[in-house]
Amino acid sequence: MIRFEALEPAKENSTRNSILDWAVQRVVEHVDREAELLTTLEGISKGSREKITWDRVMNWSMTHNQETFAQKAPVLFLLITTVAVSQRQRRKLEAKSVAASKDDDDSDKSSDEDVGMPWMQRLLAESKRDPWMGSTVAISILLYFRYRYASLFAIMIGVFLFSCNANREIFTFTSRIGLSVAYSTTLTTLRTLADDSAMFLKGLGAALEHGPLNFLLLFDNVNKNRRAWQQSLLDQDVMNSGTAATLVLLENLLPGALDMTRVLANRRSKARSALTVTKLLDDIDWKHIDKIGSATVVRTWIRSVPSLAHFRSDIETHFSTSLARHRLQTRKSRIYSMRTTNIDKSTSIGANDVLRNLIFDQLNISAHWLKSFVLFCGDQLSIDRLRKLMRYTAKGDTPSSNYNWVLPVIQLWHLKYNWQKTVIQRHWWDESGRGVYGLAHDARHIRREKFNPTKCDFYPAHHLLEDRFDAMVLHALRLICEEKSEIVTPKSIPLIDGLDTYFKPDGLMSSTSFEQLLTFGDIVNRRYMVNAAYEDALGHIERDIEVYGSPADMSMPSNDVSQPIQIGSKSKKKSKRSKAATAETRNISSGDQCLANDISFLRTTMWYLEICAAIAEGDIGRVFEVIKILRFSFWGTGSTNYGNEMLELACNFIYEFTPELVTAIFENYLVNTSNLEGHWFELDLLQEHFNFWIKRLFNSKSHDFDSRHLAECEFGSSKRSYTHSDPEKIADINRLGAHYREHDILQYVTARNQPYQVHAVTL
Repeated sequence: MIRFEALEPAKENSTRNSILDWAVQRVVEHVDREAELLTTLEGISKGSREKITWDRVMNWSMTHNQETFAQKAPVLFLLITTVAVSQRQRRKLEAKSVAASKDDDDSDKSSDEDVGMPWMQRLLAESKRDPWMGSTVAISILLYFRYRYASLFAIMIGVFLFSCNANREIFTFTSRIGLSVAYSTTLTTLRTLADDSAMFLKGLGAALEHGPLNFLLLFDNVNKNRRAWQQSLLDQDVMNSGTAATLVLLENLLPGALDMTRVLANRRSKARSALTVTKLLDDIDWKHIDKIGSATVVRTWIRSVPSLAHFRSDIETHFSTSLARHRLQTRKSRIYSMRTTNIDKSTSIGANDVLRNLIFDQLNISAHWLKSFVLFCGDQLSIDRLRKLMRYTAKGDTPSSNYNWVLPVIQLWHLKYNWQKTVIQRHWWDESGRGVYGLAHDARHIRREKFNPTKCDFYPAHHLLEDRFDAMVLHALRLICEEKSEIVTPKSIPLIDGLDTYFKPDGLMSSTSFEQLLTFGDIVNRRYMVNAAYEDALGHIERDIEVYGSPADMSMPSNDVSQPIQIGSKSKKKSKRSKAATAETRNISSGDQCLANDISFLRTTMWYLEICAAIAEGDIGRVFEVIKILRFSFWGTGSTNYGNEMLELACNFIYEFTPELVTAIFENYLVNTSNLEGHWFELDLLQEHFNFWIKRLFNSKSHDFDSRHLAECEFGSSKRSYTHSDPEKIADINRLGAHYREHDILQYVTARNQPYQVHAVTL
C-alpha cells in the first residue's frame, strides 16, 4: 500500500494530517476497485483467448468509453479531469451551467436541440482541445499498464498508425508509453481481422446454396514499382502487378432478375443481329437532350450570378422531377473489400485466375451453386478480358469450365475520363497567332499553360472544361440580355458583375421568372449546342433570323485571316489519337469557323458535364441518355474500344437483357458511401480510391499484394476526408468573358477562319 506524506511536514503527527491520510487511503482503495471494474468491461478489454473482430473495431467509440468511465468509475474520472481542468476553467463552466439552467427555467419553449449544451460546445471549440477526451485517453493508457488485455484503445491507435504509414520508431515510442500496441502486435491483430473478413466473405458465398445471389464483384489492377535499394543482376527494379477486388451487396433486386435462362436464350437466337443504325438513332431522345442542355445552362447561370441565386431550388427541383429518368433512392451502400492478390488480370489467363480466386477461393462457392448471373464490374480492359474468356470457354459443359454465369458490366468513371480526354484533344490546337482562338488559347489566357493535353490529368482537365463552358454560357446570357434590353454592357464591366446588374432588384431584367430563364436556356441551346447550329455557323445556308436575331454587321477583313505562328522549329511526336484537323482541311466558305469550333466544344462538353452531374445526383437514367449518343461519338473520335463496348451495351439492353435485369443493373450502377443526396459516384472510382490506399501501404511497408493483413483488411479507424474544394473562379470567368467580348466570340463573323477544324458529331 502506498503511504502518502503529510501535507504539513512541520506537524507530521497532527490529527489533521492523520485524518487526511486516512481519507486519501480510502479514496485510493475506491479508485482501485473502480479500475478493477473497468478492466472487466467489454468496450475496454478483450479476453486472453478472445480474437478481435471487425464488429468490435467498428463499434468501438471514444464517446462511449468516456461515458463508461464517468458512470462506472466516477471518482477516478473526477480525479483525472481535475488535473486536466484548472480551477479557473471549472468556475467558468459552473457559471455557464448556472446561466444555461436559468434560461431553461425562464423559457417555456424548450426543444430537444437545446439539450446538447451549445455553450459547452462553443467552449470546447474555442479551446481547440477536449480535456474530457484527454482524460479518457489517459485512463485508457493507465488501464493498459494495469492489465495487458485492457488493450482495445491501444489496438485502435496501432491500427491507425499503421494505416497512416507511421515509422517503426513511432510504434516503439507509443507502445513504450502505453498509447498503442507494438508493431508486431499490430500485424498480428491485422491478420486476425483478415481471418474475420475471410469468414464473413465465405458466409456470403455459402448463402448462395440456399438463396439467390445478392452481390456484385468489382475488380481492377493495382501496380506499384518496387525499386531496388542497390541494383545488381540479382536485384532489379520490379513492377509488381496485382488485382484488388471489392464486393458490393445488391439493392432493390427483383425476383428472378439474375436468372440466366431467358438471357442465354436471347444470345443463342442471335437477337442482336437485328440491330441497325436506324434503331440506334431512334433510341436517342433528342428532346430530352435539348431540355438537359437548356437546364444545364440555366443551372450555370443560377450558380454564378448572385442575383439569380434565389432560383436554385427551382432548378434543382426541375432536374429531380421533370428531367429525372431513373433516380436512385438515397441509401448507404454496403461495401466490403476482398483479398488482394498477385494475379495480373490484364490477360485472359489472368482474368480466369481472378474469377476462380474470387468465386471459388475467397467466397468458397461450389460450382453447382452458380445457377444465376454474377455481376462483374470493371474498366474497359477488365470487361474486354472477361468477354474474351467467355468466348474461349463457351463450349465447356459445367459452370467450372465455362463462364455463362459471368455478366460483365463496364463502369462509368473510366468511360467518362475517356470522353473527357476526347473533348480536350479534339479541341486543342497548340499553335498561337493573331486571330487563333480555342481551348488551348483560353487555357493560356487564364494562366493554365502547364496543362498537359496529352497526359490529361482528370481534375485539371475537368476544371478547365467546366470553367470554359461556364464562361461561354455566361457570355451567351450577356448577349441575350443585351438583345432583350437593347443596352450593351460597357467592356470595362466584368462579365459576372454586368449580369448581376441586369437581374438585381432594380435591374432592367429584374422581373425575369424561372420559366423565362428556361426560355433563355432554350435559346442558348438552339444557337450553340445542337448540330443545326454547327451547320449554320459554316455558312452553307442562310441563318434564320427567328433563331439568331438580326445579324450584326461584323465581317473579317480579307487581310486579317488567322495566320498561325509555329511554336518551335523541331517536329513533335504526334499522338496516335486524332486531335484537330490540319489547316488544309479547314472551312474555306463564307462561314465562321471559330463559332463552329466553339459550338462543337459547348455541345460535347455539355454531354460530359451532364454525365458528371447525373452520376453525382444518382440519376443513372440520365447518364444512359447521353451514352446513347456516345455509341456513335466514340467511333467517330477514334475510341474504338469504348465504341465497341457501347454497341455491346446497346445489344444487351435492347435485345438480350430482361426488364428485371436492366432494373437490377441500373439500381446498382452507382454507390453512395455516406447516405447523403448528391454523393453518388462510380464503382470503378470507388475501386481507384481503394487502390490508392493499397499502393500507399504497399509502398511504405514493403509487402506484396498477397500479404494477409493487406489482403483482407479495410481499416475501420476514423477516415480523413479528402474533398476537392472548388477555388474561387470568378476572376477566371471574368477574364474569359472580357476576352470573348473583345473578340466577338459566340457571335457570327462572316469569313472568320481558323487554322484547324473540329468536325461536329452529326446525328
